Amino acid sequence: MEGTANLGRRMLQLVWRRRDEQGQAELEAAVQDAAEAPDDDDAAATLRQQLKRALRDDAELRAELARMLPAAGETVTVTASGERSIAAKTIGTAVTGDNTTIKP
Repeated sequence: MEGTANLGRRMLQLVWRRRDEQGQAELEAAVQDAAEAPDDDDAAATLRQQLKRALRDDAELRAELARMLPAAGETVTVTASGERSIAAKTIGTAVTGDNTTIKP
């Protein structure tokens, strides 16, 4: 669930950055209203309408958002077990040992 929330947050941030100052303020207000009243259909509809308009008007934004989504049917299962273990789908450098030196 947290992964889904983080994806949604990143997607909203992308939409927000593509808007002018007024559009950013309107999107912020719609997100705030929907978050404060999750059962309010009108608040959810207002947010949906803003997102639909942003997607309809910006093909590049649609493409960027599509790239953020997992491919259809893609399932990633990662298991980390034991002391100092890590799990990641994508990672640059991970160091979990003591007295480790990383050289370029």
